Amino acid sequence: MSTRICKIALLSAALAACTGGCAPPQPVALELDGVAPAVTYDDLAFVLDKAVTDDGLLLPELLCRHIERLDAQLARLAVTGPTATPELFAGEEDELAYWYNARAAWSMKLAALCDCPKEMARCELTNRSFPLDGRSMTLSAIDELLAARDDWRVLVSSPGVTLIRNRLPERPYGPEDIHERIAEGISALVDDPRRFEVDIAQRRIRVPPVLWQYRRRLIAEHNRVYGARGANLTTALLPYVTGSAHRRLQDAVGYHATPARPSLLTAVLER
Repeated sequence: MSTRICKIALLSAALAACTGGCAPPQPVALELDGVAPAVTYDDLAFVLDKAVTDDGLLLPELLCRHIERLDAQLARLAVTGPTATPELFAGEEDELAYWYNARAAWSMKLAALCDCPKEMARCELTNRSFPLDGRSMTLSAIDELLAARDDWRVLVSSPGVTLIRNRLPERPYGPEDIHERIAEGISALVDDPRRFEVDIAQRRIRVPPVLWQYRRRLIAEHNRVYGARGANLTTALLPYVTGSAHRRLQDAVGYHATPARPSLLTAVLER
């Protein structure tokens, strides 16, 4: 596996829509003999500490040095989960922490398996299958589970390696504070100029697609709760963010919001 630092980008939607689409990537296989189920994330904690920057960007060169630790975590996740070992999950918080940690871990693994190409088609990242929770899963399948929750923030705050998703975490998620970290994730996303771009000169906001898809729901909810009319996405997001993210949105009230273009968003730090 190459260890060079490189850029992983998502191709434009036009690529996925071209004739024949994207060929299904090969499933990922893991060595699972002798792996015992356990809800522990120590190996993920190690990899996040060693291979992710303070601002949530993946460093492929460092990830490759510690890929064995990541594989150990993935193997444990493969035989453990809400479906495979329901007795190990006491409630919703335990399950949410599991899916968030699984998404972070597999996002990094799938990026590493691409051997650091300059571009990675969307299907290579979201539709490549792997063993998880005692079955075959994909990142898209995890997203479907998260999107089924009543709270839109559960999907939007979930981590990934690309700049059209929320940043990788500094540490694994735990059930004791998962709801707090989900709420904080919205502020982190809005406060990140790479992921939520505020163009002052053009008075425009470019919104990650994972958040953009909820715009009508957010605006309608804002109008209903506050008895308002004509609210925009910026106004509707204000109640969900705090601190500098709140100030950033306030300064951009009235700006025109558009979806960010995936083909222009890089995924990892480039040197």
